[in-house]
Amino acid sequence: MPRRPLYPITDPRQIAALGSPARQEVVDGLQALGPSSIAELGASLGRAPDSLYYHVRALLKVGLVVSAGTRAAGARSEALYDVPGKLVLDHEPATRREEEALARLVASALRIGERDFRRALAEGRARHRRSAQRNAWGGRMKGWLTPEELAEVRTHVEALSELFARGRRRPGCELAALAFVLAPLAPSARVRSDTSS
Repeated sequence: MPRRPLYPITDPRQIAALGSPARQEVVDGLQALGPSSIAELGASLGRAPDSLYYHVRALLKVGLVVSAGTRAAGARSEALYDVPGKLVLDHEPATRREEEALARLVASALRIGERDFRRALAEGRARHRRSAQRNAWGGRMKGWLTPEELAEVRTHVEALSELFARGRRRPGCELAALAFVLAPLAPSARVRSDTSS
């Protein structure tokens, strides 16, 4: 399968559009499926196709979904949709409004991740114990990193992103999702004074 070109998400309107969990699921679904009809997308997301049209139109309007032609579906033809490339967030907010939109996008991604995790646990599909079969994992880490170590973290996250972006349905595959947040922290006043002494 050819690699998708990178499509940096830089437009504040695109960031705002992805504040909706349903819209994030649409772009995630299309990235995983490739060109798809609304019916296929709905089936993969477990949603009624009629509930997706509004979100697909909103994503088309800001360029995060593109028309991918049509194909025959019985006696009629159906429209196909896709993403314009491997979507990567590449936006530095310039206003308080843009900061809020970016925070909503990240919060929405984490809510979807929590929901996916809870569903996998409830349905008995999650294998959380540390083993070669582990397919579910959650947690949080915090540590002091040098600029070189932070660069290593970015390299690993990019590698994970690439694995997910090129994955397509094929025999022996399991659909998976990964949600994460990397944030710089300001140490407390006490920690600052301890490290300076």
